[in-house]
Amino acid sequence: MCRRSPTFIALASAALAAALALPAKAQVWEPGDPPRGTHDERSIDMEMDPLTVPDVPPDTGAAPAETRAPEVLRVEDAEDFLCERAPQGKAKPVPTPFDRWLVRVCAPQGQALVPVLGEAWVAHGSADPVSILAMPPGAVPPPSIGAFDARYDIRFDALEGGKLEGEGRARAVALIETAAGGGKAPPYDTVWQLDAVSNVGGMRYNLFFYVKGERPGQIIACLDQCRQALYLDVLTGAEAKEVLGR
Repeated sequence: MCRRSPTFIALASAALAAALALPAKAQVWEPGDPPRGTHDERSIDMEMDPLTVPDVPPDTGAAPAETRAPEVLRVEDAEDFLCERAPQGKAKPVPTPFDRWLVRVCAPQGQALVPVLGEAWVAHGSADPVSILAMPPGAVPPPSIGAFDARYDIRFDALEGGKLEGEGRARAVALIETAAGGGKAPPYDTVWQLDAVSNVGGMRYNLFFYVKGERPGQIIACLDQCRQALYLDVLTGAEAKEVLGR
């Protein structure tokens, strides 16, 4: 898959919130919805001492949010991009309410998490689409021999999460305030955390959804206990259409 040279955004603490353009040493997130081509890749390295958000299990016992599921477009899918023909156990379902906000897909380079139809995730303050790959940064892909199929054999072995309350919510609030670089964080009502565990090296991604009303407006995707994190805006309507149409 052809790519342009990625960019790496380093975000220090609130006192050092200037963005620095540096070459990425490892790719964590694949830019763009996989069938739509590629764009520049971005990530945020949030330097925190101590870490603002450790790898905290979400509250899976919380009641699901009362939201309406988006319309699902059913099309013939010869490449099984929607994982409908995945072997048993190789395409874990996305739990509620996260299944209203994202889709797990089986792309040629391995599974990925992408926004639902009609929405786009972009690196904060940019128009660069982002999706989240099951292949962790710096990892060696499994050998492509025999019956190996990257769509199913580079995958998420676990997808679980819940609504954050108490200390978990406080840590997530501190995280987005740090990401805002000293500015005012965007408004939100609730925070939900989804943990996605890759079968490659057991790498765990922590995704924080900052929900206003029924849908998230921002997401922070963390890797390695938020030593690497990506601050995302969730676009809808004309803004999403413009980004995805490029």
